[in-house]
Amino acid sequence: MKQNSIIYATLAFALMTVGFSSCESYLDVSPKTQIEIDDHFSRESGFNDQLIGVYTKMASTALYKTNLGIGFAEVLSQNYSINSNSTLWKYVVDYDYTNASVEAVINVIWNEMYSCIANLNVIIQNIDESKDIFTGDNYNLYKGEALGLRAFLHLELMRLFACAPSMDNSAKGVPYATRYGTDIPQQASVGETMTLIVNDLLAARAAFGETDKYDYADRNTRGRRFNYYATTLTLARAYLWMGDKANAQQYAGELIGYFEGEDTPKPAAWVHYTTMEQSQKNAIDYAYSCEHIFQIPFNDWDEISDMYFKKESGANALSPSDDKAAEIYERDFGMGNDYRFSKNFEQDGESKYLSKYWYRDGGPYNGLYPLLRMSEAYYISAECLAETDRDSALVLLEEVRAARNLSLVPLDKDISSADLIEEIGKEYRKEFMAEGGQYFFYCKRRNLPTIKGAPRPATRALYVLPIPATDKEFGGYTN
Repeated sequence: MKQNSIIYATLAFALMTVGFSSCESYLDVSPKTQIEIDDHFSRESGFNDQLIGVYTKMASTALYKTNLGIGFAEVLSQNYSINSNSTLWKYVVDYDYTNASVEAVINVIWNEMYSCIANLNVIIQNIDESKDIFTGDNYNLYKGEALGLRAFLHLELMRLFACAPSMDNSAKGVPYATRYGTDIPQQASVGETMTLIVNDLLAARAAFGETDKYDYADRNTRGRRFNYYATTLTLARAYLWMGDKANAQQYAGELIGYFEGEDTPKPAAWVHYTTMEQSQKNAIDYAYSCEHIFQIPFNDWDEISDMYFKKESGANALSPSDDKAAEIYERDFGMGNDYRFSKNFEQDGESKYLSKYWYRDGGPYNGLYPLLRMSEAYYISAECLAETDRDSALVLLEEVRAARNLSLVPLDKDISSADLIEEIGKEYRKEFMAEGGQYFFYCKRRNLPTIKGAPRPATRALYVLPIPATDKEFGGYTN
C-alpha cells in the first residue's frame, strides 16, 4: 500500500522541462525509461531547464506566490486582521488545521514542495556523470543550486511540519528525500534531519566555491536563482534553528562582511533614502528589492495584488487594521516614520491596506518577492551576540533600524540582553510583514508560549502542521 504515498507519487512522476517565461505552464513528464532521462540530460540546457522548472513551480500560487508567501504561512504569524467572513483565512488564523479548506492547502504545500525536491534529485543524480558537457562554471553553479535548494526546501518543510529542536529534538522530522525513484524516504529525528540539511548546504557551498561570489550588478540574474549567498544565509538560519549560535553567527557574520567590506563583492545594499522619498510612487522600492539575497519574480502580480491587498479583496483582504499596524510598528512610541509603516500602508476606498506589495503601473519592482533578505543576517547575528557581546549586537540591530528611517529613535544604549532579544522579535514582525510567516517561525524556533494576537496558547499542536492523511496512512509518516 505504500505505493499510494504522495511522496512516492511525487518522486516517481516529476521530471520537468519548462521555460521560465511561463510561470504557471510547467510540464510534469513521467519518464517511462532511463533513456528518457539520459536524453534530457545529454545537453547542458537540460539541467538548466530542470532548474528553471523548479523555480517556476516555486513561483506558483500553490507555493510562494500565495500559500508560502503572502497567504497561508503569513496568516499564521497573526500580522493580519482577518475578516470573520473570510472563506479560508478565518480558519487559518485560528489554526484550525482540521478544516477541509485548510487541509487542502496543507496537502498542496506538502505535495508541491516534494515535487520540487524530486526534480532537484533528478539533477543531483545525473549531473556528475555529465560533467564534461558543461561550459564555463555552469557545472558548479547548477550543482550548487540543486543541492542548496534541496536543503532550503526541506528546511521550509521542517519549519512547518516538524517540531523545532527547542521543542523536541528527538521527535520525527520530515522525510528527507535524496533519491529520485521508487524508494520511500524514511523519517529521521529532528536533530538528524537538520544535520542532513546542513550537510547539503555545506556541499552546495563547496560546489559554488569562489565561482558564485557575484557583485550587486549581477543581482538580477544570480539573485533570482539559489546562489552562494543564499546558501550561506540558509546555513545561518538552519544553525540558529538548531540552537547552534556559534555556527549561526559565523555564517551570518560572513554575509555581513560581504555587505560591508571594502574589497569583497557586495551582493546587496541597503535601500537608499532617496529611493524611498521618490515623488512618483511607482519609483519607490517598497519591498527593498536591492536587499534581497534570493528572490522569485512573479508573473501576473497585478491580479494577486488586487485579490488580497485592495478593496476588491473584500472579506479575504490580507492586511492589519489601522490599530494593529500602529501597534506592530510602535507608532505611539515615536516610530511612525518607520518606512515599513509610513510607506507601506495606503488608502483604497474607505480603508487603508497593506501596500508593500501593491502592483504599480510602470514600476520596476512589481512582483519581486524575497525568500531571503540581508536584514535576516543582521537579526541572526544580533541574537547570537546578545548575551555575550551586547554592544556589538545593538550596533547590528541599529543598522537595520537606521535603514528603515529609525536612526532618530535609537534603542537604549544600556538595554539588557533580554530586552534586546525582545526587540529582535519586534523586528521580525515589522520587517517580514507579508513574507512567508517569518514571525511565526521566529516564535516557533524559540518555543514561545504565545504568539501575539493568537487566539490560544502556542502549543505543539499549533506550531506543528499535520502531515497529510494520505502519507500518514500509506507512507507511515508521523510528527
